[in-house]
Amino acid sequence: MPPRKLDGVTPVLVILVAVGFLQLMASSRLPRLDPLRARWRRLYPGIADWVSHAPATYAYLLILLVTTWVLETSSSSVARQLLLERSTNLHELARDPVRVIPASAFFLTGAPLWMVWVVLFSAVAAPVEHRIGTWRAITVFAIGHIGATLLTAVGLWLALKGDLVESSVVRAVDVGASYGFVALAGIMTYLVPRALRTAYFVLLLLGLTTALVIVPSFTDFGHLFAFLIGLACRPLVPAAARRPEPAGV
Repeated sequence: MPPRKLDGVTPVLVILVAVGFLQLMASSRLPRLDPLRARWRRLYPGIADWVSHAPATYAYLLILLVTTWVLETSSSSVARQLLLERSTNLHELARDPVRVIPASAFFLTGAPLWMVWVVLFSAVAAPVEHRIGTWRAITVFAIGHIGATLLTAVGLWLALKGDLVESSVVRAVDVGASYGFVALAGIMTYLVPRALRTAYFVLLLLGLTTALVIVPSFTDFGHLFAFLIGLACRPLVPAAARRPEPAGV
């Protein structure tokens, strides 16, 4: 239990460090930091513009930070119960799919994972939102999350009926942002420069299939489904945002 309490400090520290840094950059204390302040003043307008044009991406990351803090500051038993009640496992999907499918996208299993998602969403989700717009990006994320969740659940149910997986998967913890994120990564195929598109497509597909082959799991199948769903969302890419496609993609 003590480790969980220590981990729970992480989200708070993130906020405190960010606020402290901004205050320090705005103050005149510690003249030695003036060169850093000058650099920050040059970078800040670009950073602010980047974040302001991807409101859904960073609002979502903020929500994930809050829910992660709630989990990390709860006891192990309470945190596990919270995750189970919001998991898209077969048990919860059978009970209340309308509740658990959206709820599962707003919880992570640990603070370190949140920090990884900050980097990944800034690299992929934010550029997609910049190019296709906030509501289209939200739609792709939602379709990817919902579609991959349901397809994976059907496959898991069939595997269970065929006695190919253990019965414990019925109540397994299954939450996170990965299905929606991978769908956004899929639609980004149409947004990268033409010269890089084939390489991007192949590397992403290779990464997803390699994970599926090396350590196969129902989540890996879900990621592949989400990628295909993202590709299928091409009509949501505005004509002005599209780039000419290379042959074969």
